[in-house]
Amino acid sequence: MKNTVVFGIILMLFACSPKEKAEIYWVNSYKVDCVGVGPMKCMLIQKGEALEDGAWQNFYSKIEGFEYEPGFIYKLKVKEEQLENVPADASSIKYILVEVLEKREDARLSLNGSWEALKINGSVIKLPRTRGAGVLPQLFIDITKMQISGIDNCNNFTGSISKLGESTIELGPLAATQKMCPDMAIATAFNKALQAVKQYKLSENTLTFMDENDAELLEFTKGTEAKILLNDIWVAEVVDGVAVSDQDNAPRLEINSTELTVAGTDGCNNITGEITTLTNTELVFGTLAGTKKMCMDMNIPDKFNKLIPKVRAYKIANLKLTLLDEKGEVLAILKKTD
Repeated sequence: MKNTVVFGIILMLFACSPKEKAEIYWVNSYKVDCVGVGPMKCMLIQKGEALEDGAWQNFYSKIEGFEYEPGFIYKLKVKEEQLENVPADASSIKYILVEVLEKREDARLSLNGSWEALKINGSVIKLPRTRGAGVLPQLFIDITKMQISGIDNCNNFTGSISKLGESTIELGPLAATQKMCPDMAIATAFNKALQAVKQYKLSENTLTFMDENDAELLEFTKGTEAKILLNDIWVAEVVDGVAVSDQDNAPRLEINSTELTVAGTDGCNNITGEITTLTNTELVFGTLAGTKKMCMDMNIPDKFNKLIPKVRAYKIANLKLTLLDEKGEVLAILKKTD
């Protein structure tokens, strides 16, 4: 009996050791790029009973016994064990899973992707909706980077998501190109509504943004990503402000957005190469290789070859592809061809 009591006291002292304690950990549904000893993917965590919007922090260690699956939010009970004599670049705490208290699918990930605007302040946007036609306001959401981008019917924009909950959302300041279009009504109304967004709701393929008083501001439908529309053959109509009169010998680009390759002609020589950057608004070509023959008129080919390295963005509207530089200035306009 005496030995049993002593053993129990030892267990109690061990359980209460100041070098060990159990904490509640929340683990986000996706990992982010981070830098520890080197580039790596970090889990996002926060500690405590209550889950708070925007309180996530990078977690540079691992939790022993925890099998992470993306797409789910976890509530864990984790034991923290203080270690001694650890290397300078190692954590002084060992994290051990005690129990998975909760695992639920993260509905916020349904926000990811491309969205086409249907309504602004309850009014239907009266623009064509066929594939590649119409300069519809478009929004692309990337929850893993907490970023948005898109086009407002005139200018390209990009920005951050500062807070995101299960029904609440707040956007940071937006950066946009500054060109003026013939009719700015839709773009102006879209931007004003976007700046007032505080809440959202998802219903199948429909996304609705509301203000803090539940008034509907913007309604979107799930759209085809711009980089998928880019996957086509395009023939130049305007190069560096000059109209291409000879369409039979116009510069032509065949873009493969899956393999990130481009091929075609500059109007004289065949060209081929890679795409180094491609999002739903950004486009950067790598160095293009080409044949070296001389044609009777090298004006358009020379202009086209000089502008290709300057391309940083694009937009697709009215079955036309517009290539833009880093300031949003138009470099070339190409039309879709079959």
